[in-house]
Amino acid sequence: MVEDLLEDQESDLLSQLEDRVVKALEAVAVLRKEKAALQTEVDKLNAELSAAKSKNKQAASRISKLLDQMEFPDVD
Repeated sequence: MVEDLLEDQESDLLSQLEDRVVKALEAVAVLRKEKAALQTEVDKLNAELSAAKSKNKQAASRISKLLDQMEFPDVD
């Protein structure tokens, strides 16, 4: 009788542990999917940032060229 009770307790504990492991594995799977989605978003934003930096450099270069072409009066 005591042995049966111990076996039932062990079985319950193992069942609880199994449930917790399954939930942990499900959580890991969800987190991996979220990480992949976030990495895709980061890559997209990095590409946008790179494009914006390039446009900024082009604009700065154009402004510099325009300023070089302008004639300024002497301040003397």
